[in-house]
Amino acid sequence: MAMSDFGRIVAEEWERTAQLRPYVWVDACVMMPNHVHGVVWIVDGGVAQRRCAPTPINVLPRSLGAIVRAFKSIVTKRINRIRDTPGAPVWQRNYYERVIRSERELNAIRRYIQNNPANWPSDTENV
Repeated sequence: MAMSDFGRIVAEEWERTAQLRPYVWVDACVMMPNHVHGVVWIVDGGVAQRRCAPTPINVLPRSLGAIVRAFKSIVTKRINRIRDTPGAPVWQRNYYERVIRSERELNAIRRYIQNNPANWPSDTENV
């Protein structure tokens, strides 16, 4: 699967997320043609902090909601600048989140993310 220019923007901003926010570690990630899978760690002093899902409506600083909102915002601005479509939507309204509770679950999710491109030919969203 070849990454598009827009996919490269998403990948760049994924990496920048951790560079701009010292309380964030980014883990496994894959850019798909119509979605992204990724694992984010929210850390405090180098120690991962447990957060409860779902994210509250009033997004707290350093919360997953704040991280995703900033990520989606900058990606949207950059893509719309290229397309000359200011204000046009790029993302779906929400996102799916899951609290990873064990090393075993984390490793299974990492494998799922790594193998996701191989499943694209049979994905129901692949037109």
